[in-house]
Amino acid sequence: MKQLIFIILTLIILSCENKTQKSESTTSKLEDTLKLEKTEKNQNSNSNKKVAIDFKENKDLLDIILLLPDSAFPSWEWKLNDRIKWYKEIEENNFYIDENPDYFNQSYFEPNKAGFTIVDGFWSINIYKTAENSYIVITDDIVGDGNSLNFYEVKSNIINKYLDEKTIFSDFTELIKKKENTENCGEKFEEMNDPIFEFDFTNKNKVEIESSWYLTKDDYENCLIGNSIIYSFNPKKRSLK
Repeated sequence: MKQLIFIILTLIILSCENKTQKSESTTSKLEDTLKLEKTEKNQNSNSNKKVAIDFKENKDLLDIILLLPDSAFPSWEWKLNDRIKWYKEIEENNFYIDENPDYFNQSYFEPNKAGFTIVDGFWSINIYKTAENSYIVITDDIVGDGNSLNFYEVKSNIINKYLDEKTIFSDFTELIKKKENTENCGEKFEEMNDPIFEFDFTNKNKVEIESSWYLTKDDYENCLIGNSIIYSFNPKKRSLK
């Protein structure tokens, strides 16, 4: 009888141990599944925020972005420490994670130009190679009330000169004025000092400056040759003519 009781107790204990092990196994599997789902969600989330940039192909432009002074970003902030972090992430991965696309959203990135939407504005950089390790650099910060251009000459990863608009584009407003006109154009010429011109840097080695939306043919044809001008980059003269 004692042996029978002992056998029954042993079976009960073994049964409880099996249930405990099964419960622990089920809990462990559930935790592993939840961890896997969380990891997959994080990976998918990061994947959606990945912005690809080939570091080797775009290194010259990336290097130049690090050289820019804070004044190249007049309507927003892109501090050097943030640019260095961004640069290193691209160097290591050939991509960066865009944590705030509503604020800083890459529109395009190519070896000679890049553009970013900044909230409701737009910032771009274009580089024009003049010689080995030498570039003319133009940044354009576009906001609601106009745009702000900055010009630099970079040699061997150092900003050698801070240039101005007239150095690069001469005085383009003078070039589109008629030397002889049939009306008093003084007032209309004064209007050309206002921020009415748009700069198109999308074509490699060419820049179009135009104001067709403002300088219409009906109102200005007696005073102006036209309402736009196209500059082609001359690497030997290191200028746009």
